[in-house]
Amino acid sequence: MRDDKFVDPRLQAREKMFQQLHLSTFETMGYAHNIQSYVEKTGQDIESDHPDYQQLLRDYEITKNLSKLDDSQLEGLCAQTDAALKSKTQANAVYAQLCAAACSALNHWRILSEIPLDLRDNDEVTKTLKNKFHQHKDTWEFILKDIS
Repeated sequence: MRDDKFVDPRLQAREKMFQQLHLSTFETMGYAHNIQSYVEKTGQDIESDHPDYQQLLRDYEITKNLSKLDDSQLEGLCAQTDAALKSKTQANAVYAQLCAAACSALNHWRILSEIPLDLRDNDEVTKTLKNKFHQHKDTWEFILKDIS
């Protein structure tokens, strides 16, 4: 059975970008999972040169820089995250979790910000995205609060 539901052409035009951001989030979670598995298996923190950790740090910086954060609720979270990463007071695995949560929230934020304003309040279009954004943002805030 075909789904003949109308999709706004403005969303269709952005579909490739949306797919790339969802894939990026999926890859981010994979890096975080690999680190978590390593820590659980060995009982030790990861080294600062661990490839998945380095990738999460890069992904966070790139995603933050590509996100439109001016006057957003995420601007302060990024500033707190930057300060936490510079402090070097936690295990690298904790910073990996922080970066993964931040990247996931920022990617969902980027998707939401690309949806035309007149469609953002349409639950059919954005309800799931908003829920996922808030879940990741809440995790990000929780990790920041926990390490402060």
